Amino acid sequence: MEQAKQVELVRRVLEHLRTGTTHMVEEESRLPVAPYLQPERLEAEQRLFRKLPMIVGHASQLAEPGDYLTHDSMGTPLLLCRTASGEVTCFLNVCRHRGTRLVAEAQGRRKQAFVCPYHGWTYDSTGRLRAVPDEVGFPSRPSESVGLVRVPVVERLGLLWVTLEPGGPDVDTFLAPVMPDLAGFGLEKLVAYKPHTMERKLNWKIAIEIFLEAYHLRYAHRESIYPLFFNNVGLVDRLAPHIRAIFPKKTIQELGGQPEAGWELRKHANVLFQLFPNVLLLVQPDHVSVSTVHPLGADRTEYRTFWLLPQLPETEKATRYWEKNIEILIGAVQEDLAMGESIQSGLRSGANEFVRLARFEQGLRYFRDDLDAYLASSR
Repeated sequence: MEQAKQVELVRRVLEHLRTGTTHMVEEESRLPVAPYLQPERLEAEQRLFRKLPMIVGHASQLAEPGDYLTHDSMGTPLLLCRTASGEVTCFLNVCRHRGTRLVAEAQGRRKQAFVCPYHGWTYDSTGRLRAVPDEVGFPSRPSESVGLVRVPVVERLGLLWVTLEPGGPDVDTFLAPVMPDLAGFGLEKLVAYKPHTMERKLNWKIAIEIFLEAYHLRYAHRESIYPLFFNNVGLVDRLAPHIRAIFPKKTIQELGGQPEAGWELRKHANVLFQLFPNVLLLVQPDHVSVSTVHPLGADRTEYRTFWLLPQLPETEKATRYWEKNIEILIGAVQEDLAMGESIQSGLRSGANEFVRLARFEQGLRYFRDDLDAYLASSR
């Protein structure tokens, strides 16, 4: 993030602290409950996911030729790997013989080839079919004409993006509103660590929305992270279709007496980017966490996170340090998702036709407005 932007954001926070206010819009609003519950709405959202660029990993997870990564969260099995020439490729993780899943492991390295566990059809990292046992039974000679089905993959900011179906924006156009902010964090220089996955009983939209306001910190996180933060103070800005949220820590007050040229926002605030529609990218003082939210059903969601560190821990002390950081974040996320499950249960009860949003919960409004607009345009 450019220094001028950091200074602008810190100034805004300090002014809110001076005046005892927070960032908010002119009017409160409401969101209908039905979209959290309807199977037909979920189907439309899942179709949208297939047309938008989606994060499936980080380039460091494919550091060397032969490294591979699988991803199933969008309902389509994917296999990413780095070829001998250094190219990152992505394929459907499906054997062209009878449709068997070619690779079962989440991540690893294969020096030679991918061998189907069912009948031994063998593919190289470029997707070429290299061997078919007893190919005499196939007069069509599939080894000469059949390969793994390619899926477009693009590396930006060190992150790996795939688009399953045509019809949506390209990655550069999609990221343009947030690129000036994200480019300065050096995500491409970091290394992925400790992928973590959990499933919870809530709609995927709730799993996004609970992170877009500071109103809940004092109550949901009273005994965990709240002592680090202020009560209901934050900035939530629309970088459509994305959102940038700043949750200042109490230490930000120290910057008031220091030269602006030395202000570093990430050291004194959680800097959260909600990359539309399903990514929560959290910039912390010395690392970044990347979380993706995938709907498994109208009331069931997969929450995946990996951490981006300056380097992998090489000592026991470093390992303890990063494990403690991960424990703190996962603990706070668990508290949030528990509230989300409670919300989902409450919405199913029929008590409310709408949910009410305060003037300082504008992030939820921005998210839902953009989601509704994308769904309308894709019909």
